[in-house]
Formats: sequence, structure tokens, C-alpha cells
Amino acid sequence: MEIGIIDLCKQIEDPSMNRKKVHKMETSIYIFIAAVICEVQSWNEIEEFGNSKIAFFKSRIPGLEFIPSHDTFNRFFSMIKPDYFELIFRNWVKRVCLEVKGVVAIDGKLMRGPSQCDGEHTRGKEGFK
Repeated sequence: MEIGIIDLCKQIEDPSMNRKKVHKMETSIYIFIAAVICEVQSWNEIEEFGNSKIAFFKSRIPGLEFIPSHDTFNRFFSMIKPDYFELIFRNWVKRVCLEVKGVVAIDGKLMRGPSQCDGEHTRGKEGFK
């Protein structure tokens, strides 16, 4: 079962006009979700966040040349009905939770327990299970 951002985006009708489209809908949603997880609060901050992590996003979004502007994020998300996006997003998160067992480290770190002064972990190198 696919549970990636692309799968989430397949459920959303892209409100952008094709002739004016510079970024794929998936690009805006991917960067938006990453920014919100990192507690970004405004459209300007989303753009700043994207630019500060551009190497990361370029490694995951094929063909990405630059981050959408704050105006682009604002325009795009103002065209999507909030209740509709929330419903689809919540359903997607439920599917992710069912598919992925255990803790998902959204910051890329493994829970290993407290370290001792020598750098060794008190709970071993396996992490929590």
C-alpha cells in the first residue's frame, strides 16, 4: 500500500490553472507538511523554511529548482477547502499509523535512551522497541 505524500495528493484536485503552474501540487504540499511539522507559523516562514532546506527538498522532489514563494503557498492553500484538506490529511495520517508500526522519528533521530558521559547509551545500542 502506498502511503507517501504523492498518494495523499492523488486524493486532492489541483485547483491551479495549468497555464500558470510552475510547481506541482505535490511540491507545495510536501514542503507545507514538513514546515508545519517543524512548527512554522506563516506563509513567509514556510518559504524561508523551504529555502533553508532546499538541498533536502531537491534530493526528494524530482525537478525542483526553487521553493515556491509565500504568495504561491498562500494562493494554493486558499483555493483548497480547509475541511476537505483536513479530512484527507487525517485519513492519510491514520493509514500511515496503521502501516508503520512503532515510533516514527520525524526528526530523523532514533530513540536510544539517555547517554552516559562516555557516550555509551544506558539502554544499549538497539534503541527502544
